[in-house]
Amino acid sequence: MLKVYIVSLKKDTEKRRVISNTLNNYDINFDFVDAIYGKELSDSTLDLYRVKSTGAIIERGFPATAGEIGCALSHLMVYQDMLDNNIKWACILEDDAILDERFKTFISKFKETNLNSKTLYLLGGQTCFNQKMIVKSFKNPINIGGQKFSKTIKSDHFIHGGCCYLLSSTLAESFIELSQKKFIVADDWRYLAKKNIIDKISVSYTHLTLPTTPYV
Repeated sequence: MLKVYIVSLKKDTEKRRVISNTLNNYDINFDFVDAIYGKELSDSTLDLYRVKSTGAIIERGFPATAGEIGCALSHLMVYQDMLDNNIKWACILEDDAILDERFKTFISKFKETNLNSKTLYLLGGQTCFNQKMIVKSFKNPINIGGQKFSKTIKSDHFIHGGCCYLLSSTLAESFIELSQKKFIVADDWRYLAKKNIIDKISVSYTHLTLPTTPYV
């Protein structure tokens, strides 16, 4: 079965209870990854990441927040665990993702056949505004876990959110290698695509999760 990680602050016990109940009811195994609370990082640590910031952080004109840094480091912990445990594919959730029966179907029917190890697969979490701006190709959609996915066309600027996505150990390793030189927010998919670290971005036809709120 597909490995499922949940990135979650240890103190957010209510969020953990809700998503645990949902996944347990669906008989889906999962592991919590104790997220890093950015506001508990020292100023000197935060500055280390801010000075090597790139991508969307530079374009917007103000530095990464403590929450963004903590969130990015937390997702990197997941990627490292994938490599340490030889996990080829994983689904990564944030703890306030809202799931339904479609997610259960996705996990139970998941097969890695014909997946591209350099493609990022987004299962949901885009805002209503962003959904309208994302252009999908209707040529050669693929079926993953009973859900249709299509690559996006010239929409990278509108694609963000890390509440629920599927990625390979190949991308996990590339993200970690990048993090040793640069710092980007956890969902700066546009930058990763621009640098050809991500080959393609593919999104589900019907989003399997609702948008979540960012760490603060």
